[in-house]
Amino acid sequence: MRHVAAALLVCLLAACAVPPDQPAYYARMGRFMGLIANCGCSDISSERMLAEYGKALGDRYTAAEAAAMKGYIDLGAGETWENQIQICAEVCAQRCMVQSVVEPLGGRGTGEKACLVTERDLHLTDGNHINPGGDN
Repeated sequence: MRHVAAALLVCLLAACAVPPDQPAYYARMGRFMGLIANCGCSDISSERMLAEYGKALGDRYTAAEAAAMKGYIDLGAGETWENQIQICAEVCAQRCMVQSVVEPLGGRGTGEKACLVTERDLHLTDGNHINPGGDN
């Protein structure tokens, strides 16, 4: 009985363990990359980001995810929300993740050591519509 209880405890503890860091979901990674260009976190232009983003992905995404990511980069690069200043401040403040995107592209860095853009650590504020009700 003691061995069964010990085995159950080990299984329970293993289930509670935090899974290893996973790269950010491709749609969120695309928006992040577009926002880096849009917000001026580096000297990488939106056009250059769209043309060369594959260099920053490594082998962390499938070919289909990388292809779909281009649309999200384009959307992020063109965002103009009421709270755009807050969005840009948050994106550019994630310096090691910004560095991991711009470094492979040869862009101006943040001075930080590059780190993986993980789903757990990537923070992206939703945009607020300008005049969302259309009444004003």
